[in-house]
Amino acid sequence: MKKIGLAAAFLIVGMFAGTDAFASSQTTQKAYLLRTVAPVASSILLRSYRYIERLKRFSIEAEMSSDDMYLDRMVVTYTHRVEIDVWRPGKLFVSIDGDVKSREYYLSHGDFTVYDIPTRYYGKLRVAQNIDDALDYLFEAYGIKAVLANIIYSDLEKRIPPRNKGYYFGESEVDGKVCHHIGFDYPSHSYQVWIEKGAHPLIRKFLIVDKTNPLLLRSGATLKWDIDPKFPDGFFLFTPTKGDRHIDITPKQGVES
Repeated sequence: MKKIGLAAAFLIVGMFAGTDAFASSQTTQKAYLLRTVAPVASSILLRSYRYIERLKRFSIEAEMSSDDMYLDRMVVTYTHRVEIDVWRPGKLFVSIDGDVKSREYYLSHGDFTVYDIPTRYYGKLRVAQNIDDALDYLFEAYGIKAVLANIIYSDLEKRIPPRNKGYYFGESEVDGKVCHHIGFDYPSHSYQVWIEKGAHPLIRKFLIVDKTNPLLLRSGATLKWDIDPKFPDGFFLFTPTKGDRHIDITPKQGVES
Protein backbone atom coordinates (compact mmCIF):
# COMPACT_ATOMS: atom_id res chain seq x y z
CA MET A 1 0.00 0.00 0.00
CA LYS A 2 1.43 3.39 -1.01
CA LYS A 3 1.94 5.78 1.88
CA ILE A 4 1.15 9.48 1.72
CA GLY A 5 2.90 12.28 3.52
CA LEU A 6 1.41 14.15 6.48
CA ALA A 7 0.87 17.34 4.48
CA ALA A 8 -1.00 15.43 1.77
CA ALA A 9 -3.14 13.75 4.40
CA PHE A 10 -4.16 17.08 5.87
CA LEU A 11 -5.00 18.39 2.39
CA ILE A 12 -7.27 15.39 1.73
CA VAL A 13 -9.00 15.80 5.11
CA GLY A 14 -9.48 19.49 4.34
CA MET A 15 -11.10 18.69 1.00
CA PHE A 16 -13.68 16.40 2.57
CA ALA A 17 -14.22 18.65 5.58
CA GLY A 18 -15.03 21.58 3.32
CA THR A 19 -11.96 23.65 4.22
CA ASP A 20 -9.91 24.56 1.19
CA ALA A 21 -6.39 25.67 2.09
CA PHE A 22 -6.10 27.68 -1.13
CA ALA A 23 -9.42 29.43 -0.57
CA SER A 24 -8.47 30.19 3.02
CA SER A 25 -5.20 31.69 1.85
CA GLN A 26 -7.02 33.79 -0.76
CA THR A 27 -9.48 35.06 1.85
CA THR A 28 -6.68 36.03 4.20
CA GLN A 29 -4.83 37.79 1.38
CA LYS A 30 -7.97 39.69 0.33
CA ALA A 31 -8.64 40.81 3.92
CA TYR A 32 -5.05 42.05 4.18
CA LEU A 33 -5.29 43.97 0.91
CA LEU A 34 -8.60 45.54 1.90
CA ARG A 35 -7.10 46.70 5.18
CA THR A 36 -4.05 48.22 3.55
CA VAL A 37 -5.00 49.56 0.11
CA ALA A 38 -8.82 49.74 0.02
CA PRO A 39 -10.74 53.03 -0.02
CA VAL A 40 -11.62 54.46 3.39
CA ALA A 41 -15.20 53.47 4.21
CA SER A 42 -16.04 56.72 6.01
CA SER A 43 -14.98 58.74 2.96
CA ILE A 44 -17.29 56.69 0.74
CA LEU A 45 -20.22 57.24 3.10
CA LEU A 46 -19.59 60.99 3.43
CA ARG A 47 -19.39 61.33 -0.36
CA SER A 48 -22.78 59.62 -0.59
CA TYR A 49 -24.26 61.94 2.05
CA ARG A 50 -23.03 65.04 0.20
CA TYR A 51 -24.40 63.79 -3.09
CA ILE A 52 -27.85 63.06 -1.61
CA GLU A 53 -27.87 66.43 0.19
CA ARG A 54 -27.49 68.21 -3.16
CA LEU A 55 -30.48 66.50 -4.77
CA LYS A 56 -33.39 68.92 -5.09
CA ARG A 57 -35.92 66.21 -6.00
CA PHE A 58 -35.82 62.44 -5.62
CA SER A 59 -38.03 59.40 -5.13
CA ILE A 60 -37.19 56.14 -3.37
CA GLU A 61 -38.93 52.78 -3.46
CA ALA A 62 -37.71 50.55 -0.65
CA GLU A 63 -38.36 47.02 0.52
CA MET A 64 -37.74 46.99 4.27
CA SER A 65 -37.50 44.19 6.79
CA SER A 66 -37.14 44.54 10.55
CA ASP A 67 -36.93 42.13 13.45
CA ASP A 68 -38.94 42.41 16.66
CA MET A 69 -39.49 40.31 19.76
CA TYR A 70 -42.72 38.32 19.95
CA LEU A 71 -43.93 37.79 23.55
CA ASP A 72 -40.29 37.82 24.66
CA ARG A 73 -39.99 34.32 23.17
CA MET A 74 -38.81 34.56 19.60
CA VAL A 75 -37.76 36.92 16.84
CA VAL A 76 -40.35 37.77 14.21
CA THR A 77 -39.51 39.61 11.00
CA TYR A 78 -41.87 42.19 9.49
CA THR A 79 -41.76 43.51 5.94
CA HIS A 80 -42.92 46.88 4.60
CA ARG A 81 -42.90 48.58 1.23
CA VAL A 82 -41.98 52.23 1.47
CA GLU A 83 -42.26 55.09 -1.02
CA ILE A 84 -40.52 58.40 -0.33
CA ASP A 85 -40.90 61.50 -2.51
CA VAL A 86 -38.89 64.64 -1.72
CA TRP A 87 -38.95 68.11 -3.26
CA ARG A 88 -36.73 70.36 -1.21
CA PRO A 89 -36.98 72.48 0.75
CA GLY A 90 -40.57 71.94 1.91
CA LYS A 91 -42.40 69.06 0.20
CA LEU A 92 -42.43 65.43 1.32
CA PHE A 93 -44.60 62.36 0.84
CA VAL A 94 -44.06 59.02 2.61
CA SER A 95 -46.16 55.89 2.11
CA ILE A 96 -45.72 52.77 4.25
CA ASP A 97 -47.58 49.53 3.56
CA GLY A 98 -46.87 46.15 5.10
CA ASP A 99 -47.26 43.75 7.97
CA VAL A 100 -47.64 46.26 10.82
CA LYS A 101 -48.88 49.53 9.34
CA SER A 102 -50.42 51.10 6.26
CA ARG A 103 -50.06 54.85 6.46
CA GLU A 104 -49.33 57.98 4.43
CA TYR A 105 -47.61 61.22 5.44
CA TYR A 106 -47.95 64.48 3.52
CA LEU A 107 -45.92 67.67 4.01
CA SER A 108 -46.22 70.80 1.88
CA HIS A 109 -44.56 73.97 3.16
CA GLY A 110 -45.85 73.61 6.71
CA ASP A 111 -49.10 71.72 6.06
CA PHE A 112 -48.63 68.24 7.53
CA THR A 113 -51.15 65.38 7.34
CA VAL A 114 -50.93 61.78 8.54
CA TYR A 115 -53.50 59.35 7.08
CA ASP A 116 -54.10 55.85 8.46
CA ILE A 117 -55.43 53.81 5.52
CA PRO A 118 -57.20 50.94 7.37
CA THR A 119 -59.17 53.21 9.72
CA ARG A 120 -59.42 56.15 7.28
CA TYR A 121 -58.55 58.55 10.09
CA TYR A 122 -56.43 61.58 9.30
CA GLY A 123 -54.90 64.35 11.36
CA LYS A 124 -53.45 67.71 10.39
CA LEU A 125 -50.83 70.01 11.89
CA ARG A 126 -49.02 73.22 11.09
CA VAL A 127 -45.27 72.68 11.27
CA ALA A 128 -42.10 74.33 10.01
CA GLN A 129 -41.84 75.33 6.36
CA ASN A 130 -38.79 73.14 5.59
CA ILE A 131 -38.50 69.37 5.78
CA ASP A 132 -35.62 69.17 8.28
CA ASP A 133 -37.22 71.36 10.96
CA ALA A 134 -40.65 69.81 10.40
CA LEU A 135 -39.31 66.29 10.92
CA ASP A 136 -37.38 67.31 14.05
CA TYR A 137 -40.55 68.78 15.54
CA LEU A 138 -42.76 65.82 14.62
CA PHE A 139 -40.31 63.30 16.03
CA GLU A 140 -39.86 65.19 19.28
CA ALA A 141 -43.37 66.45 19.98
CA TYR A 142 -45.57 63.71 18.54
CA GLY A 143 -43.41 60.61 18.35
CA ILE A 144 -44.16 60.37 14.62
CA LYS A 145 -41.59 58.32 12.74
CA ALA A 146 -40.79 58.51 9.05
CA VAL A 147 -39.10 55.38 7.79
CA LEU A 148 -35.68 56.08 6.29
CA ALA A 149 -35.80 59.61 7.73
CA ASN A 150 -32.02 59.86 7.85
CA ILE A 151 -31.90 59.84 4.06
CA ILE A 152 -34.48 62.64 3.84
CA TYR A 153 -32.48 65.22 5.78
CA SER A 154 -30.44 67.82 3.89
CA ASP A 155 -27.53 67.82 6.37
CA LEU A 156 -26.72 64.14 6.72
CA GLU A 157 -22.98 64.55 7.21
CA LYS A 158 -23.60 66.74 10.28
CA ARG A 159 -26.39 64.65 11.80
CA ILE A 160 -25.02 61.14 11.45
CA PRO A 161 -21.33 61.29 10.52
CA PRO A 162 -19.40 58.02 10.75
CA ARG A 163 -17.48 57.99 14.05
CA ASN A 164 -14.74 55.71 12.81
CA LYS A 165 -13.06 54.92 9.50
CA GLY A 166 -15.07 51.71 9.12
CA TYR A 167 -14.31 48.64 7.03
CA TYR A 168 -14.21 48.08 3.30
CA PHE A 169 -15.41 44.63 2.19
CA GLY A 170 -14.99 45.05 -1.56
CA GLU A 171 -17.42 45.49 -4.43
CA SER A 172 -20.74 43.72 -4.92
CA GLU A 173 -23.83 44.15 -7.06
CA VAL A 174 -27.24 45.41 -5.90
CA ASP A 175 -30.04 45.48 -8.48
CA GLY A 176 -27.53 45.57 -11.31
CA LYS A 177 -25.49 48.41 -9.78
CA VAL A 178 -21.87 47.85 -8.77
CA CYS A 179 -21.53 49.04 -5.18
CA HIS A 180 -18.90 49.64 -2.53
CA HIS A 181 -19.71 47.35 0.40
CA ILE A 182 -18.69 49.03 3.67
CA GLY A 183 -19.40 48.59 7.37
CA PHE A 184 -19.11 50.32 10.74
CA ASP A 185 -19.06 48.82 14.22
CA TYR A 186 -20.03 50.50 17.49
CA PRO A 187 -20.80 49.22 21.01
CA SER A 188 -24.59 49.46 20.58
CA HIS A 189 -24.93 48.54 16.90
CA SER A 190 -23.17 47.73 13.67
CA TYR A 191 -24.27 48.51 10.15
CA GLN A 192 -23.35 47.68 6.58
CA VAL A 193 -24.03 49.94 3.60
CA TRP A 194 -23.89 49.27 -0.13
CA ILE A 195 -23.17 52.51 -2.03
CA GLU A 196 -23.30 52.76 -5.79
CA LYS A 197 -19.89 53.17 -7.38
CA GLY A 198 -19.29 56.01 -9.83
CA ALA A 199 -20.90 59.38 -10.46
CA HIS A 200 -24.10 58.64 -8.51
CA PRO A 201 -23.05 57.41 -5.04
CA LEU A 202 -26.53 56.48 -3.86
CA ILE A 203 -27.22 54.20 -0.91
CA ARG A 204 -28.60 51.07 -2.54
CA LYS A 205 -28.85 48.80 0.49
CA PHE A 206 -28.21 48.81 4.23
CA LEU A 207 -28.32 46.41 7.16
CA ILE A 208 -28.32 47.38 10.86
CA VAL A 209 -27.69 44.98 13.75
CA ASP A 210 -28.84 45.88 17.28
CA LYS A 211 -26.03 44.67 19.55
CA THR A 212 -27.89 45.67 22.73
CA ASN A 213 -30.25 42.73 22.21
CA PRO A 214 -28.81 39.24 22.82
CA LEU A 215 -30.68 37.99 19.74
CA LEU A 216 -29.01 40.65 17.55
CA LEU A 217 -32.17 42.03 15.98
CA ARG A 218 -31.70 43.20 12.39
CA SER A 219 -33.31 45.75 10.11
CA GLY A 220 -32.48 46.64 6.56
CA ALA A 221 -33.70 47.73 3.16
CA THR A 222 -32.97 47.70 -0.54
CA LEU A 223 -33.53 51.06 -2.23
CA LYS A 224 -34.46 52.01 -5.80
CA TRP A 225 -33.90 55.67 -6.68
CA ASP A 226 -35.30 58.16 -9.18
CA ILE A 227 -33.20 61.33 -9.02
CA ASP A 228 -35.31 63.30 -11.50
CA PRO A 229 -38.96 62.56 -10.71
CA LYS A 230 -41.90 64.59 -11.97
CA PHE A 231 -44.61 65.45 -9.43
CA PRO A 232 -48.10 66.59 -10.51
CA ASP A 233 -49.78 69.60 -8.94
CA GLY A 234 -51.17 68.87 -5.49
CA PHE A 235 -49.12 65.68 -5.10
CA PHE A 236 -47.88 66.64 -1.61
CA LEU A 237 -51.25 67.78 -0.27
CA PHE A 238 -53.79 65.42 1.29
CA THR A 239 -57.35 65.72 0.01
CA PRO A 240 -59.91 63.77 2.07
CA THR A 241 -62.60 61.78 0.32
CA LYS A 242 -66.02 60.64 1.47
CA GLY A 243 -65.65 58.35 4.47
CA ASP A 244 -62.37 59.82 5.71
CA ARG A 245 -62.63 61.12 9.26
CA HIS A 246 -60.59 63.88 10.88
CA ILE A 247 -59.08 63.39 14.34
CA ASP A 248 -56.80 65.54 16.50
CA ILE A 249 -53.13 64.64 16.83
CA THR A 250 -52.09 64.93 20.45
CA PRO A 251 -48.48 65.73 21.43
CA LYS A 252 -46.61 63.46 23.78
CA GLN A 253 -47.11 64.11 27.48
CA GLY A 254 -44.93 66.96 28.70
CA VAL A 255 -44.40 68.46 25.24
CA GLU A 256 -46.07 71.70 24.23
CA SER A 257 -47.67 71.83 20.78
